[in-house]
Amino acid sequence: MSNCCNNSDQNHFFPQCRFCYVQGPTGPTGPAGPSGGPTGSTGPTGPTGVTGPTGPTGATGATGATGSAGATPSLAIGTVTTGLPGSAAVATITGVSPNFLLNLTIPQGPTGATGVTGPTGATGVTGPTGSTGPIGATGATGPTGATGVTGPTGATGVTGPTGATGVTGPTGATGVTGPTGATGVTGPTGATGVTGPTGATGVTGPTGPTGPTGPTGATGPTGPTGP
Repeated sequence: MSNCCNNSDQNHFFPQCRFCYVQGPTGPTGPAGPSGGPTGSTGPTGPTGVTGPTGPTGATGATGATGSAGATPSLAIGTVTTGLPGSAAVATITGVSPNFLLNLTIPQGPTGATGVTGPTGATGVTGPTGSTGPIGATGATGPTGATGVTGPTGATGVTGPTGATGVTGPTGATGVTGPTGATGVTGPTGATGVTGPTGATGVTGPTGPTGPTGPTGATGPTGPTGP
């Protein structure tokens, strides 16, 4: 604090300037006072400040040492189970590295439509005839069947050879000549039959081709001169 003894303006506005004093040296710090009252409640959190600009990208670090090569994994098929129709397919991998097993559950599909009947295959080669089996016991005699239809008459057999001519008998006596019969009446002449109709005129045949032109005749004599 400055000395304000000779400053009338400060004496007017600041009551402490009504007395003259000379500022002495700063005294020692007094002992700390007792602890204050209870801590007040925490005030509300202030609004988040504006995000500051992104700092420059740092220098790329040194490349680390190459790690040792791991074991090559081995994947084999484990169990394959058929699931219920309409269920979801499931695939799981079990085992311990590097040996793994792939287990599959595949749902059963619906029964497909009956396919078209394929063509009949070619007849196979006839197998060899099997050996004759033992003769079975004679069966009971069946009932007599109905009489069959009479078959057609067979063809006439070949005529047998002519027998030998028998002995000629004696000639009998000549009989009496009978009377000559009367001449019969001549029958009437039949009527002349009706004349048949005249047949239709036939189609005129095509005109034959024109013959070749004959040779030119000789020139006649010159006529007499006129008067």
